[in-house]
Amino acid sequence: KNLNKYLNISFVMKKKIGNSVIRNKVKRKLKYAVQKISKEKHLIDLNYTYVIFGKNNVYKDKFSNVLNEVNKTFKRVK
Repeated sequence: KNLNKYLNISFVMKKKIGNSVIRNKVKRKLKYAVQKISKEKHLIDLNYTYVIFGKNNVYKDKFSNVLNEVNKTFKRVK
């Protein structure tokens, strides 16, 4: 039994979304949202590897909306 589990998660972006600055900002927003959720609730199962696809509207949305969407998605996965 492996006691030292860690979160295995990847963030994937299409090049069509924008230049590297925009893509990296979207990734940072998503990473921070996942980080907040993993600290607060135990929605994220460490036995799995997750791949999160960044969409264009994440760049324009407020962080609270992004956090809400990521939260809903992990609840749906669980």
